[in-house]
Amino acid sequence: MTTALSLAIRLADEIEQFPLGHCSPSDDPDKQYAYTAEFRDMAKRFVAAVRRIGDPDLSNLVVDLGTSPQSIVEAHELRAELYVVIDALKEVAQDPNYATTAASNAAFLAIDVLTQLKGVTCTRLDTSRLVKMCEELNDAYGRANYISTSLLLRAIINHVPPVFGFTSFSQVVAQSGRSVKSILSRLEDDARPMADLHTHVPMRRKDYLPTKNQLESYKAPFEVLIQEIIVRLNDDET
Repeated sequence: MTTALSLAIRLADEIEQFPLGHCSPSDDPDKQYAYTAEFRDMAKRFVAAVRRIGDPDLSNLVVDLGTSPQSIVEAHELRAELYVVIDALKEVAQDPNYATTAASNAAFLAIDVLTQLKGVTCTRLDTSRLVKMCEELNDAYGRANYISTSLLLRAIINHVPPVFGFTSFSQVVAQSGRSVKSILSRLEDDARPMADLHTHVPMRRKDYLPTKNQLESYKAPFEVLIQEIIVRLNDDET
């Protein structure tokens, strides 16, 4: 069991055992404040621990939670929402293989592919920025930060054309073999506009946020792109 998972389980137990029911809106205001403040601090630590686990399914459950209740009524409402998260957390924690499953689920780019990328030694191009962006992409995706995920995905496809001898990703797609072209075109034709949508749309009276489902379908073509990069860079050194 990971450190973050262990901490989240412990904090979940503390939330369940916290005697919030001993305080109501009819109680003394100082008592209400004390209970609300203590529960708020506990809830913030719990949500942070859940997000550090790096499981996007769990992160989705807490991403919209407001963890700053201003009254005892709001504290009770927050605890009801946290119970849903706690139920899911304790369910997945029963799986002895959960740590491995969570790591796989959290990775936008498969860990073994990222490890291969880190192992590339190339004198023609510096891969340090690409590696860092891929690491941050995985981190953002695992924490359900999907706006950041979409923007990093676009940044990466803008960054890598020199690996293939081009200046734009559209050129990379156009000059790829038929099979690879059909795969990479999804990044150019779909993933890029998705990122543009979440970057350039001005504030509206009612808006929506990107979801895991909107980004999930780009994991496969992105991994193919990184694998093609690894092959090209390794070929440069032979």
